[in-house]
Amino acid sequence: MRALVAISLLLVAQALADEHGLVSPNGEFQAYTTPANEDGSGMKLFVRRANSSDAGALLRQNNRWIDAKWSPDSRFLAVVDHLDGRISDVYVFGVGAADAAPTLLYHTPDLHTFDVRWDVSGWHVLRREIVLDKQVKYKFPGKITHEQIVARIGTKPLKLEPTD
Repeated sequence: MRALVAISLLLVAQALADEHGLVSPNGEFQAYTTPANEDGSGMKLFVRRANSSDAGALLRQNNRWIDAKWSPDSRFLAVVDHLDGRISDVYVFGVGAADAAPTLLYHTPDLHTFDVRWDVSGWHVLRREIVLDKQVKYKFPGKITHEQIVARIGTKPLKLEPTD
């Protein structure tokens, strides 16, 4: 009997270790990642109600890594999709009602552009804006530039291309 309890506890511990979560500032939602592949590589990003045991909605998956950043008011979830060490894009989802799927409302321009990395550096939630850092690496003369871009978060759903 003790062995059965110990095995059950180990399985629960493994499931929790495989899941990395980020609770929204208002405590209502959780964005969490799991490995995308059986070998543990890649990531899948889900969002669900906090303290829920259901899987939630799959937002993105890839063969590298994904970061998630909540807006201070918990209405938006920015997803930084790192396709490799030289490419990253940002997708902003509106998150609201518990029974509604998150809605893609913004993504960075020219998705999947080599040597262009986007990241989230802030929010202007009252103006419905996200502040982004755009890093471009040039082959010649080997310089890197950073540009801060303030982007308006739309109100109409955008089409989301399939995840990798």
